[in-house]
Amino acid sequence: MITGDVNDPVLVAQPRALRTIERLLEEGRAHALLLSGSPGSGPVAAAQRVAQRVLCPNGGDDDCDVCGRISRRVHPDLMWIAPEGSDLAKPQIDLVVETTTRMPFEGVAQVVVLEGADSLSFDNRSAGNTLLKSLEEPEGRVVFVLLATSPARVLPTVRSRCVEVVFPAVPDALLVEALRADGVDEGVVAAATGMDLNGIARAARGDLSRAREIAAGDTAAQRRGDLLVGMHQVASGAMAPSQLANRIMSRAGAASDAAAARAALEFDEMELVMSDKETKTFNGKTNDEGREKRTARRARKARVAELQACLAELSSWWRDVLALSVGADEAVTNLDRLDQTRAAAAGPAGTRAVGALDAIDDSAARLLFNNADEGVTVGALVAELAALAAGRIRARRTLGAGARTPQGYEVSLG
Repeated sequence: MITGDVNDPVLVAQPRALRTIERLLEEGRAHALLLSGSPGSGPVAAAQRVAQRVLCPNGGDDDCDVCGRISRRVHPDLMWIAPEGSDLAKPQIDLVVETTTRMPFEGVAQVVVLEGADSLSFDNRSAGNTLLKSLEEPEGRVVFVLLATSPARVLPTVRSRCVEVVFPAVPDALLVEALRADGVDEGVVAAATGMDLNGIARAARGDLSRAREIAAGDTAAQRRGDLLVGMHQVASGAMAPSQLANRIMSRAGAASDAAAARAALEFDEMELVMSDKETKTFNGKTNDEGREKRTARRARKARVAELQACLAELSSWWRDVLALSVGADEAVTNLDRLDQTRAAAAGPAGTRAVGALDAIDDSAARLLFNNADEGVTVGALVAELAALAAGRIRARRTLGAGARTPQGYEVSLG
């Protein structure tokens, strides 16, 4: 049975989703699942549980060798695939189709987990249509688990053949319980972040992974502090917009460089077991699956992910301004910045917050889906946010106006 045990607090927080998955498995209707939600709200952990439930002879309830190999993603009947670049590439899906036509190695089934399934969109229909054939006519017993943060982007033909299970944001109280179960020192965290665990839970916006990173002072905490302070300074006129834009691009560049360095180490190890001919092919500049292009895809993926995370922080600042401007203090997420956002809400930014959020969503969509020039897009966005905060321009949309989805995309910034 799929359950949320004490070692996995994020699954404890999703009993309804887990009950739905368990019922589908028992009824034999779990051939294709679409688990939607932010990664830290449970879909990734649930996908692992599905694999254990299907592949483990004991039903995934025991801490056995099979479950251990699944958790390490080294079980021969488990394919766990994530986009190497921005999208799931057609060669990756071709490999899935080829593999699922074979018989399982150890058991009676195979499990395929596809992260970033929202990239199987109209812009990437070739990969999506290739997967569609396997979803329609699977060879043998195969369970597909698609993970998506924006399920509306998934090709309708693919989405319609999946049973969607939604993982909503984890409640703040459960995030606090999880952090305490992790052994977080509340005094140390308060001294380092200026927030108690309730404040961290609010800032995490329902994502346990983010809550843990903030509490640990990891990248998410550093990014959050950097961007919230920067947005306030730009809004108050204490910092030039170009400085904040450069700060964002610097963070994206660092993320890209780190991803490239990790790829270099991995590919160096791969070359140790390659023949001279294979090494030459792998290092060919025109080889789409070679070192150079795969490194570039990974670097861009990391860069765009960091840009999205930075825009999410800017969005959280403006959402707080909007909440305060309409008297919804309980909706504020960044409690440690309350004085700053309250001051901004009392000025021009308060009446222009909806327009600012539209601008951020629009830029996020262009960066993620349209391959826009990153520096130009970020620079133009921060300049627009500064002008909105100062009251120099009108907002694209004000509170009460009709909602608009940029370019037809559904974008979630957390």
